Amino acid sequence: MTQASSTPTHPASINYGKHWAALRGVTITGLISMRAPRDVDFEEYRLRALACLELLGEVKAGEIIELPDGRYFIQRNNHANRSKTPAEQKKFKLYQPLPCS
Repeated sequence: MTQASSTPTHPASINYGKHWAALRGVTITGLISMRAPRDVDFEEYRLRALACLELLGEVKAGEIIELPDGRYFIQRNNHANRSKTPAEQKKFKLYQPLPCS
């Protein structure tokens, strides 16, 4: 899997790709991958995935990164914070295993 250049990572990290996460405070209550099968309409997939996660908490987009001390959901900054001096990205520790891709 490729690492996104916008996400600072540790040299020994593994990037599991882009996901949507449902957050309650600082706890992740659900994850859905942004990768959909080719025969599925992505827009429909996105709408249903977001609706499902909204039942569990506030939905955020980001990437899942595995670092030496555990797996983390790194929240993507919105467009206003992707300037030359962006705000620091929020990092949430994952305590549950990742779903199979």
